[in-house]
Amino acid sequence: MASEPRFGRIVGLWAFLFSLGLATIAPHLAVAGGATGATLSRRVAVLPMRDYRVLASDLLEVEASATFRNTDYSARAALDLSRHPGVLSVSPSAVTSKLTRDRSLDSVAQIAQARYRLGLEYFMGLSPARAVQSLREAARLYAESYRDLSAPKALADAWFLLGVSLLDAGDTVGAHLAMKRGFAVQPNRRFRVGLFSKAAERALQAALVDHLSTGQLNRPFGDKTRLRRLARRLNVMAVVSVSLSTRKNGIHLTAYRADVDRFDLDVALSLPNASTQIEAALSRWVACLPAPKRPRGTRTKRLSIRLDTAANYSFYLRQPTRRPFHSLGFGAGLARPVAPGLEWFVRLHMMTSLSDPYRDLLYTFNSVRAVTGVGFIIKRRGYRFWARPGIDVHALGRFVASTDAECKLFGEAHPLCNKSTIRDLEQNILVGFYLGLGAEIDLGHRFFVLGQLSGSAYIVPFSKTDDLNFPLALDFGLGYRF
Repeated sequence: MASEPRFGRIVGLWAFLFSLGLATIAPHLAVAGGATGATLSRRVAVLPMRDYRVLASDLLEVEASATFRNTDYSARAALDLSRHPGVLSVSPSAVTSKLTRDRSLDSVAQIAQARYRLGLEYFMGLSPARAVQSLREAARLYAESYRDLSAPKALADAWFLLGVSLLDAGDTVGAHLAMKRGFAVQPNRRFRVGLFSKAAERALQAALVDHLSTGQLNRPFGDKTRLRRLARRLNVMAVVSVSLSTRKNGIHLTAYRADVDRFDLDVALSLPNASTQIEAALSRWVACLPAPKRPRGTRTKRLSIRLDTAANYSFYLRQPTRRPFHSLGFGAGLARPVAPGLEWFVRLHMMTSLSDPYRDLLYTFNSVRAVTGVGFIIKRRGYRFWARPGIDVHALGRFVASTDAECKLFGEAHPLCNKSTIRDLEQNILVGFYLGLGAEIDLGHRFFVLGQLSGSAYIVPFSKTDDLNFPLALDFGLGYRF
């Protein structure tokens, strides 16, 4: 009798979570499925500004300062774009944040950092040939992970140290090119006097002068191929960059369109009234962009699907045997988000029972469990936690149990077997409430491992749930996100 109030509280908690999930899903399904009048914004990313208004005479200082700050025309350009209807502007800080939080890029950057540290050790140990090899790899990996946008100093350090190492190895041409690339990434870099040799200091000054006079200052972040990959990673239609120089008409404003694979805007503006000129140029460019598209009864956002397979262990809190018996099996699951923090899920388990210690279970049996419901999701960097209330449908195989010794020795059909001791749930289907608590850990960009603890409370059929009920299960497996 004491278990009935506890069972009622379990049912009440499940009913509350399940109804809350359904109430939350309904409006989002309506919006996602038939929002034919919604406008799909044109996404434009504005990259951080590059300021090439530097002097070679200021390169060396008694106390080095890494950078200096001027008016950020890139941030103003992002603000100007955001005022245009149908344009979703991604600010330079948002671009930097997204690239920094990208786990796939972060793993590449960590390898680059290790290569840089190894190259620095070789450089300090007077092994320029080995330093060149490690630093060249570090610079390549830093550039591949877009650290010229999210962490320019790290990439510039790799290029500068590579240039000095090449100079020590006798490759003056290679050193000059590496130093130019360093100034392309961080033009306002300063070095402490005496940090490098006099020859290296002269080489750095020459590289800066050469870059300021001959470098492609209007496209500081690469060619169309690199910008196309960047636009795809940022999920934008176009990327805009602003760079400053001491040349005539010293503001360079460019816009690359990924949908047509071309530079749609490439103009030089004068520094007086710079903000006004940038705003006017961007307004003319936005006017030539294609009109916002409207979806035709389809979802406005592609929703990811998560598939997983898992090993399963379970046992029952209520069973007709005198000692608990255990079950082993495997399962597969599918989950699809339907709203922020909410998902629909379905799982299928196939299990085989093991014998109990007293052999009260006359036959090992197979069973299939199907579970579906809604899940409440909490996301952290690289982790997902969930609570999943739902419905559990459990199809039993041949389930026969008895505590009588003659039934165990001779079978339940033998005359000596006491038929009153037999509990027969053969081919029964149990239906009840389900609640799962679990977590996922990302492995790279798509794969993840998961663990889950779940329990169910069966209520149908009413005459059989007193014999077998309240299964607890533990799942551990591997999944993939599409």
